[in-house]
Amino acid sequence: MNVLFFTLNYKSGMYLQLADEFILNGHKVTFVSPTNIGKNRIEKYKQHNVLLFRSNKLINVSLIRKGIANLLMPYQCKRAVSKFISHYDIDLILMSTPTLGFYESIKYLKKRNRDIRFYLILRDIHPEGAKFVGLDKYKILYNYFRSMEKSLYNCADRIGCMSPHSVKFISNMNPEISKSKVELLPNWGTINNQNALIETNILEKYGLIDKFLVIYGGNMGIAQNLGIFIRLAKEKSKYKDVVFIFVGDGTEKKQLKKQADEIGANNVIFINSLPKKEYDELVKVSHLGIISLHPKSFFANIPSKTIGYMSARVPILASIDSISDYGNFVIDPSKAGLWSLANEFEKLSENFDIMYHNPILRNEMGENGYQYFINNWTTDKTYAQIIKSIQNEN
Repeated sequence: MNVLFFTLNYKSGMYLQLADEFILNGHKVTFVSPTNIGKNRIEKYKQHNVLLFRSNKLINVSLIRKGIANLLMPYQCKRAVSKFISHYDIDLILMSTPTLGFYESIKYLKKRNRDIRFYLILRDIHPEGAKFVGLDKYKILYNYFRSMEKSLYNCADRIGCMSPHSVKFISNMNPEISKSKVELLPNWGTINNQNALIETNILEKYGLIDKFLVIYGGNMGIAQNLGIFIRLAKEKSKYKDVVFIFVGDGTEKKQLKKQADEIGANNVIFINSLPKKEYDELVKVSHLGIISLHPKSFFANIPSKTIGYMSARVPILASIDSISDYGNFVIDPSKAGLWSLANEFEKLSENFDIMYHNPILRNEMGENGYQYFINNWTTDKTYAQIIKSIQNEN
């Protein structure tokens, strides 16, 4: 089977792992992804072909620039697809959100060949997610993207959502779409069977020997609500071994650094994006992994970094919104950590203390998370579900 995979980042662990699983099962995978460097082109990445199409910058830019980029992207993508991909014999299209900008290309390909199956891997829900940055104030733009969202759902043969709440949300928000095409497709990861020896002395490199490490890795934007953990870091500075580590970038990183300086949270370290191997090493030696969601979220979100924590046997300290089912879908059944609502700082602080003072409990939670991951959320299970779902659709 020939698979075309539209995604913003083809090097992303989760999506690359899924593509590798398709290869392992005898299929061929071609990625389609945007770039703001160079011309439209096809390159090779590991076992996969990659169509890179030139687009405006989408990440870490202002709302206006992001809006312009998203308006132009459908045409930029379609131009490259029609030139480089239109002659391909395609059996299955996979697409991960964000963004909506792939829709025109997928519609174009499906119109040329109605036998192509399209599985939408729904992670970020837009334009609902853009309400954080005020997109709904621009009614024309919001309605345009909302119309595109509905068209995308209509075009899809199956829509995989990351939590039960997301399944209900999509069905309720879009009653015109058949409920039978919307299904649960949780995040996934590949089991690392290699020896967990750390080749680089990561603790020595960052001066973290004998420290209690609390780690966050990923985007630092408004939706992540990381200010609550800067506040927590300040409160827990009374424990001289506690260090909070924030790895990555984002629109709120500068503000978070400023907050840490202003309140005197001198146990906070910010590290720029790391190579995956080095970041994974840092996670392995951490004592707690942070999950943080904004209290005013408009839809349920299940951060994919959860899989990274579970696969590394790191217990989770979560602060989540009231809409999310992260607590009762992830933490409660797996017993992989503790959670509180994002407006419950005292509860968050209490949960931290429980885990800080109880290494046996942390070890149990880490092992619980790992076992839950390998029993439920491995890449081979996701692959099998997608194949079965598409075959049933036929």
